Amino acid sequence: MDLLHICIIMLTGVAAGFLNVTAGGGSLLVLPLLVFTGLEVSVANATNRVAILLQNCVAISRFRKEGILSFREALIFVVPASLGSFLGTFLAINLDEKILKTVIALLILGMAFMLIFKPKMWEEQRQKHIPRWLVILGFFFIGIYGGFIQAGVGFFLLWGLVGLAGKDLLHSNALKVTIVAAYTLISLTMFIARGMVNFPIGLVLAAGSMTGGYLGARFSIAKGNTWLRWILAIVVIVSAIRMLISVLA
Repeated sequence: MDLLHICIIMLTGVAAGFLNVTAGGGSLLVLPLLVFTGLEVSVANATNRVAILLQNCVAISRFRKEGILSFREALIFVVPASLGSFLGTFLAINLDEKILKTVIALLILGMAFMLIFKPKMWEEQRQKHIPRWLVILGFFFIGIYGGFIQAGVGFFLLWGLVGLAGKDLLHSNALKVTIVAAYTLISLTMFIARGMVNFPIGLVLAAGSMTGGYLGARFSIAKGNTWLRWILAIVVIVSAIRMLISVLA
């Protein structure tokens, strides 16, 4: 890597870390960049996990310091997502890529609709009457997706935490980074065992992502639910449109 590549990777890491903590979709920036630098897609997917793990550890410490995050509360989501991630890291998905991208894009657009037109759903904590087993099952499947792809998993985690668990966006973000850190540790260990991680690039990316994650956590705490809802709405709309364009191209 020359100095220019280092700067580009680090700045992309800052942007991705901020997006991942406040909303999601940071990996949609990182993966194309890593492939552009010459990494194979599988290696880029594995290397990205170094930054994901470290940025979320930074965000966790910030949320804990402000009293927003409870590890005991997070446990019910962490365990099924981590088990799903273990399975997802090994899965070879045979579904046509265009169909998969279309389904994901439509789900994300549906989330954007609810962000804009159902604001109270995202800004207030509520009592939910959904059976606990269904919540656990939902996060198991989200974990499978996160373990396999990672890109965009934050959107689905927020949807699950708000829609299934009744959390507001601020608390959901704190829980989200904890869930992602836990299952990423499992996935990263498995990728390292297979020799798929490029540590020099991963650590440069992580330096930027940790900075972005810290800034994202501070922003979330300072601005609260309304700002987070609009940022999330913008990010999911752009991400969904980008996915649909890639399908139609």
